[in-house]
Amino acid sequence: MKVLYFLNDFDLSPTYNLWTADMAQVPTQPGAYVLLAASGTKFLYPNGSSPVFYVGQASNLQKRLLTHRKYSLEAKSDRKLPLYYPRYEYAAVFGCRFALIRTWQGFSAKALEEVVLAHFAKRFRSFPIANGAGSWNRIV
Repeated sequence: MKVLYFLNDFDLSPTYNLWTADMAQVPTQPGAYVLLAASGTKFLYPNGSSPVFYVGQASNLQKRLLTHRKYSLEAKSDRKLPLYYPRYEYAAVFGCRFALIRTWQGFSAKALEEVVLAHFAKRFRSFPIANGAGSWNRIV
């Protein structure tokens, strides 16, 4: 997958549209995931541009992505709060696709997320724009 070339070492799923994906097909196992803007949208980073705006992890990928869908759609068209987490604000404005990486051989979802964040940071010299400042504490 060309836009996620910095993750070539991983068994990455295809990208799916968060609004239209059949969530019953998303695994209920743990793993990490990448949220990307709609095709054609890229964000500027210190060392290039990428559609990636968030990297996360979950003990149940299906449940977590359903939560992302719910709050992103709410932020987009039925706002109940004045401000949502950045991952939901970015998804609401720029659209949202996702790709999954399932854990393997005892590798925890949290550890996998940290490795994915480190790969992104190494390539772009920054964390994804919607990841919080706490991301720095996890790989430094």
